[in-house]
Amino acid sequence: MPIIDSATGSVSRDYTIEQLQQRADEMRVWNTLSLVAAGSGHLGGTLSIMDIAAALYLKHIHHDPKAPDWEDRDRVFWSVGHKAPALYVALAMAGYFDDRPVSYHGEPLQGFEGVSGLEQTVLLRRLGSGFEGHPNRLKLQGLEASSGSLGQGLGIACGSALHARMAGKDYTCYCIMGDGEHDEGSVWESVMFAAHHRLDNVVVIIDDNGMQIDGRADDVMHKHLLAEKYTAFDWKVIRCDGHDMADILRALAEADAVEGQPAVIIAATVKGKGAPFAEDVVAYHGLIPKDGRSGGESLETVIAHLGLEEVFPPERIDRLLGIVERYQAEVDRRVDALVPKFPRDYWWNSADDMQVKMDATRNGFGDALADLGCEDDVCALGADITSSIRMDRFYKPDGKTDDPERLKRFFSCGIAEATMTTVAAGLAKEGRVPFGGSYGVFSTGRNWDQLRTTIAYNQFPVKMADAHGGISVGPDGATHQSLEEISLITILPNFIMGVPADSVQTEKVTRAVAIRPEPAVIRYAREATPVVTTADTPFEFGVANVIRFRQAASQFIDAFEQVLAPDYTDESEDLTIAACGPMVPEAMRAAYILKQEFGIETRVLDVHTVKPLDEASIVRAALETGVVVTAEEHQVGGFGNLVAGAICRGCLGRPVRVAMIGVQDKFGDSGQPWELVKSFGLTAEHIAARAKELLG
Repeated sequence: MPIIDSATGSVSRDYTIEQLQQRADEMRVWNTLSLVAAGSGHLGGTLSIMDIAAALYLKHIHHDPKAPDWEDRDRVFWSVGHKAPALYVALAMAGYFDDRPVSYHGEPLQGFEGVSGLEQTVLLRRLGSGFEGHPNRLKLQGLEASSGSLGQGLGIACGSALHARMAGKDYTCYCIMGDGEHDEGSVWESVMFAAHHRLDNVVVIIDDNGMQIDGRADDVMHKHLLAEKYTAFDWKVIRCDGHDMADILRALAEADAVEGQPAVIIAATVKGKGAPFAEDVVAYHGLIPKDGRSGGESLETVIAHLGLEEVFPPERIDRLLGIVERYQAEVDRRVDALVPKFPRDYWWNSADDMQVKMDATRNGFGDALADLGCEDDVCALGADITSSIRMDRFYKPDGKTDDPERLKRFFSCGIAEATMTTVAAGLAKEGRVPFGGSYGVFSTGRNWDQLRTTIAYNQFPVKMADAHGGISVGPDGATHQSLEEISLITILPNFIMGVPADSVQTEKVTRAVAIRPEPAVIRYAREATPVVTTADTPFEFGVANVIRFRQAASQFIDAFEQVLAPDYTDESEDLTIAACGPMVPEAMRAAYILKQEFGIETRVLDVHTVKPLDEASIVRAALETGVVVTAEEHQVGGFGNLVAGAICRGCLGRPVRVAMIGVQDKFGDSGQPWELVKSFGLTAEHIAARAKELLG
């Protein structure tokens, strides 16, 4: 069925097989261009799915881009949310964004008139553009569901299909999934559900490219015999060549004709199809062309390989990248306006003095594991982003070469966080010290019941890496930005939790929890953050540090004195800023601003251990200063309410003014890390301005 006018039933647009293939190749270029412009994203899978996306949106499904909410339309659910760039390009090519103006958080921008919907896809992962790192159905028309956490799309498709049956509709629900996604147990629960309810209006399409983040799919977690497994669950199995347009359309038609059972199309594809340097290369799962616009591994190479030089001449690419530059300039202006202003610029490394080194906090976790891996009782479990969270340092202590003895104590779980958690519990039960981990949203959120019942209730001392915590993970967007886990973990009996300030402290926290008997979570950031501690900085797990600004220095770290809170002598400061994680450097910078601009003395409490909480040091600071501001890169109150509770219990009868800086009851967004820190009000400038208000 070609694209139709839902009001009249007439054909709006149709394509021949040859035209479809031409459009698919053009979509590959648009996709690659958007990734190059964004500077991040997933090249391999977005290119492998492109022929299927073109076949669905330009030829097969029953839909009307001019009426995206038409109730009789077919639904396409992208369970593989990281392939969003391909989805955006497919929707744009079909005409969904024809009337959409270039916008910033829904507000049309002046000066971008004439930019087409297809051209807007180059704004991928730009703050406020709507084209987020993973699909957000509230930002763009044509998206059936927000996605990004793998293994959930098929369940949504089943629910939508049930509605069709009850409402007497005959639309079809297509669900696009990856082969690696089948690691998730929730996939098989939905597979069983669809078969049990004989949902013959459900069609799964598997992008079977044989790869996932950690390597070849069958090496990470053996998934051979996918067809036989679906057959055993009473599904109709159809195979096709995922890069042969006629064969794709044949398979779709065959799936639609199935009665009495759901159907699955297993499409054999090549990861990175159309980019010769990326085809069948594992590393290009989550990478963009390393040479950018031109060179051997570049957009230019893709254009030439597909023979589309006349469609995408250099001057057209110049114009499109110019749109991105102008949009980003407007974003910069708007974000900068959100940051409180002071007579001079105090931003990181903006002056000749107070210089700071930046380092990815996750490196500290890797450094600790590189050493802890020497112990025979320590083992590690990967959940398919092993290198990204630096878990690979367990078996690559030098960062390069696999250690065969350590590999015997490393276990790949694939994309299966719940299984990773329960397997780790079994290892801990037998006296091992297991480290597991993933993105925080998955390692402490998706498997919270396993953490609660299997780990906490049994008091099994599993050590869980809550990686890429907070909004500063950046362009991936809300589905991958964990902002809730301090609340989720600290409410659990028996768990302990560290939220270190920088890479150096992350290593210390990781070493500390390794030798403790409790189950533990270590929350750390992904991107480079200021290094504000050293190997010699006092550290004791469960005990806060007091940080005092003394005087400006050439190096930021040298401008402060840091001591264990119980060893600190009151200096009659005007207020306390209690912070955890990457907000500790911001709190330190706020103390610097307050002193320089207003002569205000600040006691910074680095609360690197949020459970057990150093209540004595918090209460003492509250009593001695009378004003407390909490700072967290988290939903406001996750950390702040812990501090406020300690103050309420320990300061009875004494007035203390308390304010909280954090994310204000929102999900995250796609954008560059520092853009997000600024736009969500988490900078030192915001802390200093709020402190000044509290002090009157």
